[in-house]
Amino acid sequence: MKNLDRIVEVQIALNTSGIDTQDFSSILIVGPHFHSLSRVGIYSSTSEMVEDGFRTDDPLYKAAEAVFSQTPHVPEVRIGRRQADSISVHVGKVAAKGTYTLNVKTRDKEGTLQDKPYTYTNNSGNVADILGGLRDVVTADSAAVITASLSGDELVISGRSNANFAFSVSKNLEAVVKSATESIADAMEAITADDGNFYGIGLTSRDEKDILAMAEWAEANEKLFATATAKDGAYQSDVDSDLGSKLKAKNFYRTYWFYHALENEFPELALMSRCFTSYPGGETWALKKLAAITTDNLSSTKVKAICGDKNNSGKNGNAFVAFRNISCTQGGMVAAGEWIDVIRFRDWLKEEISVNVFNLLINREKVPYTDEGIAQVEARIRDALVLGQRRGGIAPTEYDEDGRENPGFTVTVPLASSVSANTKAKRKLTDVFFTARLAGAIHFVEIKGSLTYENLIAG
Repeated sequence: MKNLDRIVEVQIALNTSGIDTQDFSSILIVGPHFHSLSRVGIYSSTSEMVEDGFRTDDPLYKAAEAVFSQTPHVPEVRIGRRQADSISVHVGKVAAKGTYTLNVKTRDKEGTLQDKPYTYTNNSGNVADILGGLRDVVTADSAAVITASLSGDELVISGRSNANFAFSVSKNLEAVVKSATESIADAMEAITADDGNFYGIGLTSRDEKDILAMAEWAEANEKLFATATAKDGAYQSDVDSDLGSKLKAKNFYRTYWFYHALENEFPELALMSRCFTSYPGGETWALKKLAAITTDNLSSTKVKAICGDKNNSGKNGNAFVAFRNISCTQGGMVAAGEWIDVIRFRDWLKEEISVNVFNLLINREKVPYTDEGIAQVEARIRDALVLGQRRGGIAPTEYDEDGRENPGFTVTVPLASSVSANTKAKRKLTDVFFTARLAGAIHFVEIKGSLTYENLIAG
């Protein structure tokens, strides 16, 4: 069959490239564990976490449980592993004769997975004999990446020279994280190198230094961080040394915090899961009902100290409190005093505009520095702003009492003729501006009325 190229030659370029976009509904929960070598694991249920070895009393499990308990909730969570440098191993509740095993997984220099079991068979059922026997088996291996030592009725497992290892035990043993000494900054660098596709961050640690360090990291890396405290100073208006006061004083725009009396519950992640099911701009973070979260019994004075009210910002915190027979969130602000939904919507809009314009530039042979080319850039900005209107973040066009138009947004770009030759030579378009009115949300309603015996018939 003759090739038609001899008569008609056709070449078609594929100007269809797309760039990955930030997901503004993805949650990362950070905490120490030893169940995998990967820094990030993705789970769609808590049962999957149990299958991977997580205990149901593990803070990471509890945090994920808060996420998945909401209706609706995000479809999955990322579990970010903070290096666990020390693990405590206990014999099960009933010591018995039998075989006890420690399993250690590592990767060699070529990345090949190495699985090493350390097994001890005991015939006495004595706890000291079992733990001592396991210690001796590990110690006898000069190539082991872990060390084992006895401390009372526990066997302490540690990594050699900050070795990266995964750890599991046989069913007749129990293992829990003893400590995590890796800094928040180091942990987050390792986590994002593995998988950086997340926006919301939760932290199992309630240590103030860890929280402040994560708030610093989130601010610098354009993420949204959620945390909580159970300390009484949070709801005392005359205390300024508590966590909430410190977060407010530092003007963190990307951190929001809760007061919650129970440290093993995570209302901040329950709220994040609930609100992340809406598009950015289509939600408010106040007045949300949360499932599987205990209501805090706080007086109006304490709630005002935490969250403020319509006349007072308080400590810019959040709380989960009862109104008659309904419990819902109060606050809805980040520590710096801005609404959480505004921060998320701003981040989304920045990403949407950036991606729209970038896709224009890479999918054309060139965008000319002419009025037509500038108009193409303007159109991509308008596309993002119109989508922001549809999703509820930007107000629609409205009218005042005299019928004058109040647009939801305006975009201004320069005429090509007004741009200097030097700027054109640099091939950089400047003086592009937009202004958009936020749609906002109603949190408080003030209604005044009157009662009368007089007729209200008009005319």
